[in-house]
Amino acid sequence: MKLSAVRARALRALFGALLLAGCQTAASDPPVTGAQGPTAQGAAANAGLASALQVALPPGASKAPVVLMLEGTGGSNRVPPNWAAFLNARGIAAVQIRSAAARGRTNWFGTGCELRYGGDVRAALAVLADWPEIDVSRFAIMGFSRGGTEAMGAGRTFAGAAQMPAAVFAFYPGCGGQCVTDWPLAAAQVPVHIFYGAADMWGAYQGTRGACRAQARGTVAYHEYVGAHHGFDSPSQGTFEVAGSRFRYEPNQAALEAAQAVVAETLARQWGTPH
Repeated sequence: MKLSAVRARALRALFGALLLAGCQTAASDPPVTGAQGPTAQGAAANAGLASALQVALPPGASKAPVVLMLEGTGGSNRVPPNWAAFLNARGIAAVQIRSAAARGRTNWFGTGCELRYGGDVRAALAVLADWPEIDVSRFAIMGFSRGGTEAMGAGRTFAGAAQMPAAVFAFYPGCGGQCVTDWPLAAAQVPVHIFYGAADMWGAYQGTRGACRAQARGTVAYHEYVGAHHGFDSPSQGTFEVAGSRFRYEPNQAALEAAQAVVAETLARQWGTPH
């Protein structure tokens, strides 16, 4: 999808209102419950997606590499601040793909894991291709909770793509207790990093943390942090309830810094950006 110059200017004007000076992530990212939904891959490759992106550019950006972020079950309205500021400081653009908003939703509650939105990454890249500030040939994918699951399963949506991601970063993933990645088959050269807190109660509830740990081989790396809970990279804390049980999410600075070091080192190796 190649946009005309007029359309590109209109979209840039729209996005200009969305550039962030400061922002916060969704408060919680509880698991998915309810009826199974139809496949939604690529459904937001339209103007709805264009208006649903949140973009944070580094100062003076010109053809900056970009990290595209997939939201979790709770949806999202803003680029997660701990990642936007961190990436921008290294000359990297950060784009939150608000997949639920692109479909007229506020979140993914009540939908089953078959309702997929990992294909929105390619649609977002097409939208951003006319931005002079962003080099869409240099991109990575990052996802949080259900968004981490989407990031891990987005490999098949890149069949036939001219460019592959520099890396995939999945934070505390595992929709419905599953933790599987198709990147080793779809693009064996793409490194996949999975991050989990050792105290993540939801990860333990369905055995998700163990399933993610079992993925570690070849280009798939697993990182686990002592004392860290679900949402350890978020500034928010609290609990969410599922089937009468309560699960905790809260920030953990040590785990955040350790994960940021992995992200910075991985992208520096790919793009030459600062550690």
